[in-house]
Amino acid sequence: MLIQFTVGNYRSFHELQSINFRPTGLVSEDKKVDACNIAGKGDNSVLKIIGVYGANGSGKSNLIKGLSFFKKLVATSLTSEEILRREHNYFKLSSAPLEHHGYFQLILTIKDKKYRYGFALDEKADVQSEWLFGPAEKNETFYFTRKKGKIDINTERFKEGSQLPLNNLRKDTLFLTFCSSYAGNISSSIKDFITDQIIIEGDNEAGTFYGMFGKDRGLTDTLVEKGQKSTVLEWLTEAGLSFTDVELHEIEINKRKYGNYVILSKNIYNEKGEVTGQALMNLDSDESEGTKKFYSYIGGLHRVFTKGGVYISDEIDSNFHPSLLRKVIKLFQNKAVNTANAQLLFTSHDVNLMDPDIMRRDQFYFTEKNSMDETKLYSLADLKGIRNNADFARQYLAGFYGALPKLGSFLEHQHNS
Repeated sequence: MLIQFTVGNYRSFHELQSINFRPTGLVSEDKKVDACNIAGKGDNSVLKIIGVYGANGSGKSNLIKGLSFFKKLVATSLTSEEILRREHNYFKLSSAPLEHHGYFQLILTIKDKKYRYGFALDEKADVQSEWLFGPAEKNETFYFTRKKGKIDINTERFKEGSQLPLNNLRKDTLFLTFCSSYAGNISSSIKDFITDQIIIEGDNEAGTFYGMFGKDRGLTDTLVEKGQKSTVLEWLTEAGLSFTDVELHEIEINKRKYGNYVILSKNIYNEKGEVTGQALMNLDSDESEGTKKFYSYIGGLHRVFTKGGVYISDEIDSNFHPSLLRKVIKLFQNKAVNTANAQLLFTSHDVNLMDPDIMRRDQFYFTEKNSMDETKLYSLADLKGIRNNADFARQYLAGFYGALPKLGSFLEHQHNS
């Protein structure tokens, strides 16, 4: 499970900023809110859901992009020599020398064992440092540390990292990924969690280019391809979308596959309300943006609900009716549906979710730019004097929490003059 993600010197993030899924000690007025939003007990407890709010341009999306960049490096740094340089995007608005040109760290648990893994990049977008810490008898201990070209390995805790051909390790390749390619048990389990169980909306999970035919549908299409049509149709029904069948039609140009047309069937009725036939609807050309978006969610949500993991959505409220958005949130909270204690990280402008009857104070984070255009990330639980049963939405819109847009009035003055 995901415990914490930290990012620094990446896009609008300068100093290190963290988002933390560890619940604080606060207690909701309605104990049911705590019960449905916290998975596990004691030191192993985590929040199932975190929502990030803030003005446009405040850095919400950059947090998600940081996680996506982290995931891509772990997945592909061994096979792609250019991934670091192509997508590296350090903080550019400071005249002071940077200690590093990108810092990323993830704390996670795998089978109740906690690991802390991260890396920092240098000005050339090579790996400046890298580290993995894991469980020991009492506290955590280092498994390996890397500083420039030197790698120190704890042979007692991370034996799989020793006796590898380190001369084959490039400066732009992560050592964790390198170890996993030799079937290291610990490194493979961490890499697999990051690459397979962190699902980010908009990332191309299927490995094919969908382009104009829709992105991020690969996992849902895979369910259809594997004969799990009923699962897809049941999810659509849950969203109030009534279809009777779903088919995929392969898009091939010059013998190269570019994705699928998704064809959905709907009933045709006569004046008496009797079914007289079926109409075929192309998801891309015949259905709404909300239907397309929910279809793309199905595969990822089904995976994390059954296998565990984290689903990440930037602007989750885009194209979703508020009722449907609440439905998605409640699915994560429902232990009968979310059997694997999957987690959700989302950004949003929809304050309808900022309700103490739905989520706790420590489940709301805010992004705000300071006077030097740096993104600051903070939790509602960090703010003093806020009651656990307060009207979070009203107080947020009233400016009690910050993180609101600083709107200018130049155009209005021009119009009135």
